[in-house]
Amino acid sequence: MCPCELSFMYQRRYLEVPSDSLKSPVALVGLPGIANVGRIAIETIAHVLEAQRMMDFFSTDFPPRVLVQKGISSVPKSTVHIYRAAPDEPHDLILLSADYQPSTSSGVYEYADFIAGEFSALGVKEMYALAAYEQSYEDYFSSYPEPPRIYVSASSEQLLAKLSAMNDIIITQEGAIVGANGVIPFWAATLYNMEGACLLGETLGVIKTDYRAAKAVLEKIIEILGIKANFDDMDIEISKVIQLIEWAKQEITQKKESSEDDSSPSDLYIG
Repeated sequence: MCPCELSFMYQRRYLEVPSDSLKSPVALVGLPGIANVGRIAIETIAHVLEAQRMMDFFSTDFPPRVLVQKGISSVPKSTVHIYRAAPDEPHDLILLSADYQPSTSSGVYEYADFIAGEFSALGVKEMYALAAYEQSYEDYFSSYPEPPRIYVSASSEQLLAKLSAMNDIIITQEGAIVGANGVIPFWAATLYNMEGACLLGETLGVIKTDYRAAKAVLEKIIEILGIKANFDDMDIEISKVIQLIEWAKQEITQKKESSEDDSSPSDLYIG
């Protein structure tokens, strides 16, 4: 099977999926970003649901490097998986993740247009990006140890109303979602007549791989879509995240106490 050259992409297909074979397909997108929340979420749900790999594609805007793991090298790629819904589930899922995000602004928009076009051809009408919402320490610890809060923005008032009616979802009032995780669903909504939304799990900048936020986002999206899945296998990694959060909380407390009594600073540091 040979790759097919596009204007800025190369692709390799493993499954040919006719659009009329899909049941009300919904796309979920999660590329590497803050705390890797989106990528962890998509790779986890693809594994748990035993989704099939449908295609890989390779962007010329990815960093020019080769990934090496245990002596085996590979070119950075994006991967699309497909999950065929159970009879009592309403949606098939199209799942996208990648080794990197595009590295330039033009690359992000070209990438978003390629994804939107591919998914539109499959009959996708709704697309959700799963990613992270980085909080200040004060805001994060105002609700911890409750589960991470989920922040949402959507392409229409109707979809926003549907999502914000769910428990434990907060409407993102203002700001900017930077990078491909934000651009892809709203590019699809703007030019391909889809509905798009971002679900962002709150995290801290000190966390590099936030399985805790990823699980919170996953549990919310399967509730929204009516998909059955269990993510308890993430709990081992979540326990490591909680240890880091507790360390950060302790360090912040020590810093506050140190500044109040003008004592020597702690050996630990958060920057």
